[in-house]
Amino acid sequence: MDSVSTIVLYLVPVLAAVVSSVEGATLTFELADREEMCFSENITKPIKHNVEYKVVRGGNLDVDMKVLSPNGKMMYMGQKKKWDKFRIETSRGQFNFCFSNEFSTISHKIIYFHLSPDYPETLSAKIGVKHQAVPTLTEVLCEKINTNIESVVRLQKDYRLQEAIGRGNAEQLSVGVLWWSIFQAGIILMAGMGQVIILKTFFTDRTSTRKP
Repeated sequence: MDSVSTIVLYLVPVLAAVVSSVEGATLTFELADREEMCFSENITKPIKHNVEYKVVRGGNLDVDMKVLSPNGKMMYMGQKKKWDKFRIETSRGQFNFCFSNEFSTISHKIIYFHLSPDYPETLSAKIGVKHQAVPTLTEVLCEKINTNIESVVRLQKDYRLQEAIGRGNAEQLSVGVLWWSIFQAGIILMAGMGQVIILKTFFTDRTSTRKP
């Protein structure tokens, strides 16, 4: 299994563990060279959303990214960025999130993308329960536990993501060191062979001059 597939599989448990929301998405995907890829999200509530993306592996760890509103208006544009985190004011409709690697000729990129509402729904709202009175102590504690769990999940996700990036950098450095070592070994071998040949010519010349 190649290293790119290893990183993707390594991130799958993290992405599966993210607490889902009514409007939000988390994914990791591969973007080929000279390619643009867009994802659509149908927003049903006009609230602010947090957007985060990061290049996990590939080339110089940079990518172009833009956000388009339902009417085609450019809401955000980042060029050759390694990562970014920002907030957008959304309305009802379909928003497009596009990633471009068209400036790269040979490097594929592994990209992490996360979209979440600025004010996530409570447990009661997720199950469709509307409070007509003050919530009970049990409900308050459940909401607090849920908030803490979501915080832990986000921290674990960030930790795994940084670990995957570090692993990719370490593997890339290891490959570079390997090829440099092979190059140095080749130079040493050629230098040794050259010295042997030069010394051999010295003795050959002396032997030939002594013959009558």
